Amino acid sequence: MIVSHRHKFIFVHLGRTAGRSLTAAIAPYCGDNDIVTPAGYGTGKNHAGFERHFTAQQIRAKIGRERFDDYFKFTIERNPWEKIVSRYWAYAGVQDKPLYKRIPEWLTGRPLSFKEWFELRILQARFLTFGHYRFPRHYDCYFDKGTPLVDFIGRYENLTEHLAVISDRIGIPIVLSEARGSQRHRERVPYTQLFDERMNRIVETCFRDDLAFLGYRFGEPPPMNHIEPGRTQTHRKFGPTSNGERLTNSG
Repeated sequence: MIVSHRHKFIFVHLGRTAGRSLTAAIAPYCGDNDIVTPAGYGTGKNHAGFERHFTAQQIRAKIGRERFDDYFKFTIERNPWEKIVSRYWAYAGVQDKPLYKRIPEWLTGRPLSFKEWFELRILQARFLTFGHYRFPRHYDCYFDKGTPLVDFIGRYENLTEHLAVISDRIGIPIVLSEARGSQRHRERVPYTQLFDERMNRIVETCFRDDLAFLGYRFGEPPPMNHIEPGRTQTHRKFGPTSNGERLTNSG
């Protein structure tokens, strides 16, 4: 997350979307009073009271509505199925996991497969987190009651082109020198091979607002356009699922 007073922009960092690499690329151009949450390699600056994945609403509450509305606000989104797979590898690729994340591996004697990890999330939602699957769902991170709070949404699938547009808007050259999360992602296969019909239904239910707004469809080529919602544009917000569960984002 970045709030640049020098350049008058706000970067809303969504998980699993190259946000740490983007933060590292922009941080050197930030001013002494700008706010940069840590993304490794000394990128943190004036970030006390701020967190990497603060939502647009949380940032607005911290810096004030007038300043928030005045600044150019942008974020990067991604195919939800790909984000879930990336979240799995963030779990599977870490050796020094917290104790509670190591228990399933102790019980099975090996790292969880993607499907086992997914099923564990479902069990957590039913019995521990009350409908919260802890999937990387981000619609509510930049929407407020159907109104988008950001001015520009780029896509991970067309990142180079969309970062060029953002670079032009904020006046900073953006060059991603490394992909900070990709080293953990092994055994790359098309995401369509990892989700069975039941798993896919859960994803489509959990991410239905995201899918309706962003236009991703399972197994189809991703949209490549960026989105500039406009401050007056609204989007229909769906209600609870048919079984009454509340599906919330995990930041």
